[in-house]
Amino acid sequence: MEHSARIDYWLQTALQRLTAEGFALRNQHGFKIVAHRSQFEITKFGNVETYFIFADFDYLDVTMMRRFSTDAFNYAMQTRTSSLPCGLFESVWSFAVSIARNVDDATMHAIKTETPPSHWSAGELRVAYDAPRHQLYYFDQTPLWGAAYYAGFRRQIQKYLG
Repeated sequence: MEHSARIDYWLQTALQRLTAEGFALRNQHGFKIVAHRSQFEITKFGNVETYFIFADFDYLDVTMMRRFSTDAFNYAMQTRTSSLPCGLFESVWSFAVSIARNVDDATMHAIKTETPPSHWSAGELRVAYDAPRHQLYYFDQTPLWGAAYYAGFRRQIQKYLG
């Protein structure tokens, strides 16, 4: 299957899964697509705003991935719907999903092993879909900060993007 057809199929499947779970889709801020859901979650002790933010890359390296993740996180923080500060029954989680036609080995390794930046009651998670290999890469370890949440984050990545 050609890379663009594979990407279209993968992306449409992911978006269908996200919308079936209550995510609203929109095109904004130069991203390919933004999926957002705000809901109360007892396991996170309050309202949780979750963003899956997609962007296309012909070539993806570590610096580009870090910058995209930061941009996606900042966007999520600026557009969240709750006025409560993070940590006061409110958290924000941004999944920066890069759709790449070419990913080098160093970038794949960094995505899988580099601990994502930590924020107060908020987080950014880096995900790369490598179209030629039809592979999904994300942080596959559990850091000390946020250890209680990372298994759930990985389940979400697999459920919606896997």
